[in-house]
Amino acid sequence: MNRKKLLFQLTSAQGIAIVCGFLCAMAAHAFALVHNLYNYDGIAQQPSGYGTGIESGRWFLSLLGDATSFLEINYNLPWVNGVIFLLLLAVAAGFLVKALGIRNRGFAALVGMILAVFPTVTSTMYFRYTAVYYGVGILFAVLAAWVLERSQFGLLFSALLTALSLGIYQAYTPITIGIFVLQLMRLAVEEGITVGRLFRTGLKDCAALILGLLFYFVFLKGCLWLYGVSLLDYQGISEMGNISAAELPRLIYEALYDVVMLPFRSYANLVGMKMIRVLYLALELVTAALGAAVWLIKIRKWPVRWMFLALAAVFPLSVNFIRLMCPNSWIYTTMVYAFALIPCCTLVLMECLMTGENKPCAGRSKAVKAVVLVILLLLVFFYGYEANIGYNALYFANIQVENYCNNLITQIRMTHGFEPDKKWAFVGKIDDPLLYCYWQYETRYGGSEFTQALLNRESLEYWIQCFTGYSPEFATEEEKRALEMTPEYEAMPCWPSQGSIGIINDMVVVKFSDS
Repeated sequence: MNRKKLLFQLTSAQGIAIVCGFLCAMAAHAFALVHNLYNYDGIAQQPSGYGTGIESGRWFLSLLGDATSFLEINYNLPWVNGVIFLLLLAVAAGFLVKALGIRNRGFAALVGMILAVFPTVTSTMYFRYTAVYYGVGILFAVLAAWVLERSQFGLLFSALLTALSLGIYQAYTPITIGIFVLQLMRLAVEEGITVGRLFRTGLKDCAALILGLLFYFVFLKGCLWLYGVSLLDYQGISEMGNISAAELPRLIYEALYDVVMLPFRSYANLVGMKMIRVLYLALELVTAALGAAVWLIKIRKWPVRWMFLALAAVFPLSVNFIRLMCPNSWIYTTMVYAFALIPCCTLVLMECLMTGENKPCAGRSKAVKAVVLVILLLLVFFYGYEANIGYNALYFANIQVENYCNNLITQIRMTHGFEPDKKWAFVGKIDDPLLYCYWQYETRYGGSEFTQALLNRESLEYWIQCFTGYSPEFATEEEKRALEMTPEYEAMPCWPSQGSIGIINDMVVVKFSDS
């Protein structure tokens, strides 16, 4: 009975985290919920789809996507998909508060708000067609850390949840790792704690992660056989986890460097705005001071002190563990949600100082708490502000793409010899000197691009079909290469010059560029 209460009882701090997180998310992302915003991938998932699944190692994404497709509930809808995704994040925030032992209601509210507006959320909203599945993956990553010490079979449950989260999106596992490290840091502050208990708890965390990784690969192999496919090389998926001993020190250094230098360089587009850089610098300084205060005031045993110091050094590596998981990948905004634990670390340290014995004086404690609250509230506001900058940029890019496609179709139809039954061949990349968007440098996060980039992302055919209703037969890559060898094609000028559209080999050819 006690275990059931421990597992399922909702605390007031959890409730506040869920409510504040959801309300903040709805306010920050309202624009994306009520507008059809498409990026280079989202335009292809019409009217439904979930993207690349098993071929990218996301075996559980394929199972979920195929199941929802069978049930006919897999549509690319801005409001429905967005609201469910944001609700899943709010629930994840509630479990994160419980996992980290946060009892202060104000701190719990901030955890929910930070998770709601973090750049990864905005980036995921650009891929709205798969956002619900990614929300499930994030929730499972948090639950994997929450359940470990809360059930007789916690190790097994944690491993299974890790495998499922990995099977949706591999980049969420650092969330679990980061929570484990914060839990150990919190445990080190408890009265009477021993190095032995810390070490055993850490070993159990590692065992859950390793077992989860083993489950993931077993399930992945089974699904690859079931679907009859093989892994793609995209983003180093087929070589995930293959790290040579020689490159490990470099990867560890880079992972730590990315976190420590976050205020000075825009790693994964997390700190593009100058105000956010200033806030992160202040946050890092305050967090270091809080960590030092906890180390000096709250921990009495020197062996435990050294263990706490080691955990503090490991924490930046844990949130950026994706660097070690995919050493040959380009890391972008959607992959770094674990960085949202950095502000949570500040709150955990602050609560450690405010609870138990050996508290600092009330005056200093209130002053530091006020500083932390101001920094994090400003961070929440400016992340929400930046999200709406990105949404507006993508909105105008979508309008320009639609108008550009209409103009292109008009010129194609006016070409001498045009017939509706002819194939269309788009050759090369659009490099139009007259094409410009005032918002093109405000895309902010990964997943959103300006007009010309959207047109050139191998999705022009989808834009034409979805935005204009035109659905001609398009030439194959082999037919395009054959066209490039003809003298008629070589004599054509490049788009948008007159004569860049013509009829060759009974096909409508648009020469965008020479290469």
